[in-house]
Amino acid sequence: MNTRTTGGKRRGTLAALAAVGLVAAGYGTAVGVTPEPATGTDRPASVSSDASAADASAADVSAVDDYESTLKLSDGGQVTVRLVADKGVQERHRAAGATTWSGWKTLYKTATDRCQGVELAETNGTVSLIADFGLYCSDGEPPTESVAGVAQGDLTDWDIDITEDFDGWEDTSINDDGSRVLFLYNSDSGLYTLGWEQSEGFGKISKP
Repeated sequence: MNTRTTGGKRRGTLAALAAVGLVAAGYGTAVGVTPEPATGTDRPASVSSDASAADASAADVSAVDDYESTLKLSDGGQVTVRLVADKGVQERHRAAGATTWSGWKTLYKTATDRCQGVELAETNGTVSLIADFGLYCSDGEPPTESVAGVAQGDLTDWDIDITEDFDGWEDTSINDDGSRVLFLYNSDSGLYTLGWEQSEGFGKISKP
């Protein structure tokens, strides 16, 4: 099962041809090829399905504001990620049926301005994260710190990759068994990708 949520606005969509290539290469259903609008305004501790949502995945979304998103996982658990001014990226989660959340954990520390959007996606227990920070980002400047993150299982351990002076990852594609994740940015010059594998963690960026 693929689930996905976006808080705030992402910057674009991937070319259909690139999505077809990813699927052919074994990266599942190219989870992030078509952005979905953030829905819902409940606090993360009380996320519920919205009967008026356009589709099932939208019902799994709670976006408190442009800097915080909660994703309902396929096993019934939940994960929330927020961007905190002068602190960075923080995460908390709770298991299916649990009444309390874990404490907030800082995944990446920075005092740089937050950029809009926290993007979460999940397939078969593997969760991906995209977030951006940038000098003067609140004034419309592009990001200078692009965060890619992956966690599995109980979500207590995250692999984090930071790319500097980069326009930011647009989407992720997770293969069906959750063992591989591909982060993608479709620029005017071509497709940038960053791979993560369960056995090796993050690799190097592939440039067009």
